Amino acid sequence: MADLPATLSPELVPEKVLWRYTRIGSVVLSYDFYIGVPAGLLTGLIPALSNAAATMASALLIAFGGALAAILAVVVGFKTIFVALMTEEYVTALERAEGGIKAAVRPYLIVAWVCGAGAFLSFAAAVSWPAVPEHAWWLQWIVFGVPAALAGWGLLGCVSLVGLSNFHVEQRATLLRAIREVRRLNR
Repeated sequence: MADLPATLSPELVPEKVLWRYTRIGSVVLSYDFYIGVPAGLLTGLIPALSNAAATMASALLIAFGGALAAILAVVVGFKTIFVALMTEEYVTALERAEGGIKAAVRPYLIVAWVCGAGAFLSFAAAVSWPAVPEHAWWLQWIVFGVPAALAGWGLLGCVSLVGLSNFHVEQRATLLRAIREVRRLNR
């Protein structure tokens, strides 16, 4: 895949690979989604099937909400680093890439929305947990599982943003080295 051109066309890449690069495919096929969401949903079964765990569910949901709010703050920090990298030359390079600058900042926006929505749902679920009937295990699973899924997705999304930010730092450094070399040769 490293040798593919920046612009993917159907005659160069099979349809199966192209779906990976669509708006939905890039989200659903990212490891933070397909590992974090199922892990969170499986975690949601614990208080649904264990009365001892169900008694602590409100506290855990508040912890999920706090963690997601903290991750949201970290995402804002990543975005700040990304903006700090924006020189005129790097903006030009990003605009030439598939999707442009909008595609480059989209992962930050997605993780921010996941964390914000997850924090809100976690706090709402913590408040509503005492009203969930003990005999309705499926309702307990939904009320706990959805915030847990968003917490897993948000946590792993933050990890993927570390890698993405590292990629942008490396690319900018490579671009600056090339610019320095061209300036040195043109003297």
